[in-house]
Amino acid sequence: MRKAAAIVTDAGGMTCHAAIVSRELGIPCVVGTGEATRVLRDGELVTVDATRGVVLEGDVYERPPAGGSVSGGVVVLTPRPDGTPASGPGVGAAASALAGAVVTGTQILVNLSEPSQVARVKDLHVDGVGLLRAELMVLEALAGDHPRVLIEEGRTEEFVARMARALTEFAAGFAPRPVTYRTIDFRTNEFRGLRGGDRYEPEENNPMIGYRGALRYTQEPDVFRLELEALTRVWDAGLHNLHVMLPFVRTTRELRRCRELIAGSGLLERPDFELWVMAEVPSVLFNLADYAALGVAGISIGSNDLTQLLLGADRDSELLAETFDERDPAVTEYLRELIPRARELGLRTSICGQAPSVYPEYADLLVRAGIDAISVNIDVIERTRALVAAAEQRVLLDGARARAG
Repeated sequence: MRKAAAIVTDAGGMTCHAAIVSRELGIPCVVGTGEATRVLRDGELVTVDATRGVVLEGDVYERPPAGGSVSGGVVVLTPRPDGTPASGPGVGAAASALAGAVVTGTQILVNLSEPSQVARVKDLHVDGVGLLRAELMVLEALAGDHPRVLIEEGRTEEFVARMARALTEFAAGFAPRPVTYRTIDFRTNEFRGLRGGDRYEPEENNPMIGYRGALRYTQEPDVFRLELEALTRVWDAGLHNLHVMLPFVRTTRELRRCRELIAGSGLLERPDFELWVMAEVPSVLFNLADYAALGVAGISIGSNDLTQLLLGADRDSELLAETFDERDPAVTEYLRELIPRARELGLRTSICGQAPSVYPEYADLLVRAGIDAISVNIDVIERTRALVAAAEQRVLLDGARARAG
């Protein structure tokens, strides 16, 4: 993806991984076209307008100076005729100009996955990394091999060392601000694409709700221990701001077993270490008391998967794009119950899904529910901070009016 001027896919919705990572890298992306790989030809020049969601034949747009324009906090770029990525005023420049302009009681965190973005983001007005996705780091660390192939061939040290270097880059770049690393959440269809994957991965009809997340760690603890070893090396190097978040936790039984594995690495004995859980499976609400009892420090709401499961709408399906809506009352009412309940139990709360950066009304909902932090993509950091500040002011004003009345 780093080599691309733009990304165009046949399948997928706005919350698929191609769309999410493209936003982080500042690459125009159009997903769910249905036929792009059949219509587009090698060597053909096209213009990708990701704002409008269209791909046009030829070089049809008059490019702005420096190859890009910033509008509403979103960087819009078109590819150069030579196929190299366009360069323009980056998100970092736009956001840095606003840094320090707005102060909020709610923490504003950033979602990241790509080590090359650390230098660009670390000096921005953010309180830390609320979601460090593993997937891009893992792909590079695996070098195309399935992790079980590395174990089989006795090459696990290569993986651990590469992962430790990447994690160190993030932790050092943001220290002393917290960096919360979400452990590997590849699905079986993604693992099968790695060398040897067809020998180890089942073929599932719907991998989105299949063999993924915390369940995999309980079934394949030897693979999970490789991640934990990389994390331990970062801590041993003196970087104590790196924490762990478990994805797709379905049951207390899964969390208990994962906690045992993490304890075996020695991380739970470190005084400042925190264990978080993604709140993306609806069962989290009903298991919160158990999670708190197991020493979980906080929950981070994954609004993409949560919406998918509450509405029964596959987030990767372009056919269900109209059904998939984080603003549905089922989702918003769930959040209004989940966040206060977590706070009652002493758990910190965050959200790292896409909704707060897409729908302004989400900031008001989350602030009123009492959320502690909101983690968003690079391109909407300051926009989100402004929305949160306005929501906090409305809450204070409503409280003052209520007292006066």
